[in-house]
Order: sequence, then structure tokens, then C-alpha cells
Amino acid sequence: MKMVPPRVVFLLCWLLRAESSFGSRLRPLPPPAAHAQLGANLPQEPHRLHHHPHHRRVGSTHVEHATVSARHLVTMFLAVDVRRLSAGLLGRFRGGVAAALGVPVGRVHINGLNEEKNGVELFVSSGRPDISEPRPAEEVIQSLDVRVLHQHLAHFGITEVSTEKNVLQGGPGDHLWRRESLYSAVLFLAIFIIVITCMMVLYRLKEKTSDARLKAPPPHVRSTPKVAPDCARRSNVIQAVTSGSTVQVERSLAPPIPLQQQPIAAFPLCRMKPASGLQERRGSNVSLVLDMAALASVEPLAVAVVTPRETVAREYLLAASRPLTPRQLRDIIDDAHRLHAEFSEIPMNFTDPKELDVPNHGTKNRYKTILPNPHSRVLLHSRGSGDPLSSYINANYVRGYRGDQKAFIATQGPMVNTVDDFWLMAWQEAAPAIVMITKLKEKKEKCVLYWPERRGIYGKVEVAVGGVRECDHYTARRLTLKYGNRTHTLQHYWFTSWPDHKTPDSAVPLLQLIGDVEAERRAASPAGPVIIHCSAGIGRTGCFIAAAIGCRQLEAEGAVDVLGITCRLRVDRGGMIQTGEQYRFVHHALSLYQARLEGGGAW
Repeated sequence: MKMVPPRVVFLLCWLLRAESSFGSRLRPLPPPAAHAQLGANLPQEPHRLHHHPHHRRVGSTHVEHATVSARHLVTMFLAVDVRRLSAGLLGRFRGGVAAALGVPVGRVHINGLNEEKNGVELFVSSGRPDISEPRPAEEVIQSLDVRVLHQHLAHFGITEVSTEKNVLQGGPGDHLWRRESLYSAVLFLAIFIIVITCMMVLYRLKEKTSDARLKAPPPHVRSTPKVAPDCARRSNVIQAVTSGSTVQVERSLAPPIPLQQQPIAAFPLCRMKPASGLQERRGSNVSLVLDMAALASVEPLAVAVVTPRETVAREYLLAASRPLTPRQLRDIIDDAHRLHAEFSEIPMNFTDPKELDVPNHGTKNRYKTILPNPHSRVLLHSRGSGDPLSSYINANYVRGYRGDQKAFIATQGPMVNTVDDFWLMAWQEAAPAIVMITKLKEKKEKCVLYWPERRGIYGKVEVAVGGVRECDHYTARRLTLKYGNRTHTLQHYWFTSWPDHKTPDSAVPLLQLIGDVEAERRAASPAGPVIIHCSAGIGRTGCFIAAAIGCRQLEAEGAVDVLGITCRLRVDRGGMIQTGEQYRFVHHALSLYQARLEGGGAW
């Protein structure tokens, strides 16, 4: 946080001085020792003071109902009832006030009695012939000697001395919040908001400066007009030549960043498979400066610029493996620390927005950082439009057990402007089932209601609900899609017992759902990919797909490789399985499924 600028300090000091001048001048007086006996201790006078709206003389004391401005009136609140005060008592009251002010008694004038506030209103004349106005109330209050006032008027029980405008204009029982105090409070609040706004602006400027520095080309990546003399140097130098312009990236200046392998190597069955030639994310850690004028008439570059860090991440995702026997699977569930450490080593493989050659694709993404990996993303075909955005949907094909191509489609929860695309994808891919693992709203919107109550038309696809089956933890709907004169039937499962970024209380409902979806997939002809989505399409979606693949692997091999499954999922869609808690839950679900297999198939 930055230091407060000197101008702001000056403003705050000025406000404090303004508050001292506008603030309340009230000087509450400590009450005498025994107010309870005040009524009994008052001297008894034969004459009582009667209030009249005109100037009246009682005895030797004047009660002057003259026209005096509020700023000259002082009100003294008493503990005794002012209606019991006689003319003689008021004379003594004047004398006590005059003694406390150090002025003659003749300069103290009683303006009237305020029965509503139980106070005596008075003003003090200036005593100078050239000044006709009384002394200001603030000046009178500051001149009062509290000790002398209590010494002379202790039997009256003075509780407070205030200016007249507080009595007449203030609220009942509140002598502190005056108009000046309110103005001061508003002014302080305004200055506080201005200071906070300035600090936030400075902080944002600092952040933008930091981002600009991070986005600057690293020192080991530079443009050069040279061309490598021979092809033998291409293992260390990657070149892109376009219309006489050359971009050269020297990788030898950036040493590889090794990953920590200790949590994985701790298992005796850990082995590394040979890497297969799957495409990997690239370009996120390298910035290249190209002459766009030279590229105006040239086809897009087909050169893959891969940094050493990305090379290591790619090799890890393609080769990492740790098969677990049923016993090892049961034992590893209790070692949460080791599972979390293993999970933290898996590269996320998120997609850089620059890798997607689709203009304005952000309008169709629920989260701006969760993007489909380019090599496996789903393309919509039946559009008849040359606009790349019309074929874009935030979805990826995901391989299944033994690398089955397009076994699943992992996608985000449909938005208002992507519902038509979603149903077109379901029709185009002949999906046998759709699995929805999110509520419509979890604090904020996670997914829109994209299916009809009975029948609805979404773009060129008509959707009809044929039947609804309510289960304990999910709802199944039989849907019929119609495109032109052709129809396709699929099952829609809505699983609502899984909170966002967390795990369900029990894995049994999830395993039951996986069984139903697998049965639906095998019964479909032809069997297209099963569409899975949550909100972002990576957390709960990744757990479901990993558990489904793991169940098939346990059935076929009697062992399961959760680490290898997770890495292959992230090759197809970055960030699959978001948290270490979800990673551990997948192990727990597969251990429960293995126990079911050993027990003969009964839960």
C-alpha cells in the first residue's frame, strides 16, 4: 500500500481544524452530590412565577420575553422542576450566574422558562454603551466558571449548559448532533472516499505497470535478421522465415526447469511410459515481435514455438504413470499429504488466449481463463457460415479407456447465448447421454436452464421431453432431438449432490450414475461421445470422467492408474480435476468400486 500523499495529509489537518470550529460547544456540568434532595432543599417562597407571553415584573426580578436571536440565548437545564421556581429563586439564580461570569447581576437577564426542556433561558448584555447586542451564547458559555456556578447554585441541580439553538432546533434529548456537526461528518466522509479512491487508482496503475513488465519479451527471446547456416542447428534454434523476415528463438539460453519427482518416485510401481506424439500447449511463455506488414500476404505460421518449461510439462503429461493395485489403492487414500503432493506436480496445461484463432471467442466463454485446448476442441459444422465464431464452442473431445478417441466431450455450462450451440453439438455428435453436475445457481449463476419443460426449439434443433425419472441424487430425462426430418434420442442426467470446488459426502451416488451412463452408452447405436459439463467444465467434469475411466480399468486390469488418467485428461482439456481434494475423492470412489467388484457387485 502506498504512503498517503502530502496533499491528502494537508486536507485531513484542515478538516480537523474545521471540526474544532464547527463542533459542539456543549459543556456538560457535573451534577451536585444529592439531586434527590433538591426539591426538599429549595427555599420556600410565597410567590410563584406565572408565565405570560408578555414582559412581566415579579418582585425585583424581570422575566423578559424580548426578541433575542438564538445565537445570544443560553439555556441552563436543571434537575428541579422549573415550574416551582419563584421570583425570589430566580433572583438568586441570576446572582449565581453573574458570579460565575464575573459580571454585575444587572447584566444577566432571564428571557423565559422552557418547561418542555426543564431549563432557564437567559442572555447577558455586553455592558458597553456602544454595543447594543447581547454577548454571543458561545462566548458566555466559555466565560462560565463551573466551580463558582456549582458553589452558588448547587441546590438548583444544573445538569447542562447549552446554546438556545440546540434547545429549539435539536431533536429531543440530543444536544450533540447539530447542523455544523452533520456538515463536518459529511465532509469527513467525502474526503475519506476521495482518499480511498485515489489509493485504489494508484494501486491499479501499479498493477498495470507490473503486468506490462511481465508481458515484455524475455531477454533470451529476440528478433534477428540472421538465418541459420545449416539445418543441423535446428535442435537448438527454432526459426520462422516469412517474406525475408526471420524470427529466431535461442532455447539454449533458457535452461530447463526440472519438476520435483520425489512424491511420485516414492511409490515402488511408478514407471514412465514413452511419450506419444500428442500436441501440447505452446506459446504462453514466449513473446515474439513480428513485422505484420511483411505477413500481410503470407499464410499463418505453422512453426510450433515450444519453451523448455513447456517441453518438460508435455513430457510429464504424456509419460507420468503410477498403477495401483487394489491394496495400494486402499492404503493411499489414508495418505492425504502424499496425494496432494502428487497432484500439485501435475501441470495444469491451460490454454493461452493467443492460441485460439477465433475472433471474439470471449463472448462464448463462461470464464475468461478456462478455454478449450486447440488440438482437441469441438467444431460446429452445420452452420453454413464462414464466420469462425459460429463454429466455436467451449468444449473438448476427451479420450476414454485405452485411448478411445472421442469417448467424452467436456464442456462448460451453457450460457444464454450458447444454448443453441450446445444442442447443435449434441445433435452433431449423436451424444447418447448428457451429464450435468451442477446446480443452476451456487451463490452465483453456474448454468442456465437449457432444456424445455415439454418442447422447445433452439436454433435449428427441436428438443422434446419424453419422460422424467426422479432418483435419490439425480434426475433422468428422456429427450428427443429433431433436426429437419431426422430425430435422435438421448438421456439427460442432472446430478445435484456435488458442491462446487468440493466433493460429495458419499461416492455411492456418483458410482451409480456412472453405471447408468455407461449402460446408456453401450446401448446406443451408433455410440457418440457422452457430454459432461459442470460450470467451468474442468473440476467436477474431470472427476466424473476420471472415475468412469478408472472403473473400466479396474474391471479389465485389476489395477488403476489415477495419475496417468489425470495427466491424459489435462492433455485433452487443461485443468481437469481442479483441487487436491477432488483428486483424493477420485481415489476413494475407485477404491469403493473395487470393493464392490470383490463383493460380487452389490453395494
